Amino acid sequence: MKNNQIFLVFLGLFLLVGVLTNPSQERHKEVVKNKLNVIMQKAMNESLKNSDSGAQQIGSALGLMLGGAMLDRMIESMVSTDNYVLFSTTKITWEGKSKLIGIGLFGNVFISDELDQALKDGKGLFHSN
Repeated sequence: MKNNQIFLVFLGLFLLVGVLTNPSQERHKEVVKNKLNVIMQKAMNESLKNSDSGAQQIGSALGLMLGGAMLDRMIESMVSTDNYVLFSTTKITWEGKSKLIGIGLFGNVFISDELDQALKDGKGLFHSN
């Protein structure tokens, strides 16, 4: 009986920690922003390497700044979360369609590699095979 009680105490503590560390919607959005900013910066760095003139480099830098501002607005309106008490999910909604792109638990948010692949392919998340 004592082993059962110890197990139940640890299970209760585990569940309590899960509930208390479930990431907020703001945390989900922050992780998506960071991931997309890294992807955007990599693309801009590639275009800077391929540009010969200073004007192209200045244009790319301005594009990165404007793109970042637009990205923030898009994420605020398109990314949402569903809270399931112990964990939460990250969803992106476009033209009435929602797609699960991540999960949050124990203070962390994990975004699917499907987002990277969709941006790399240029097909988008909602492209059917």
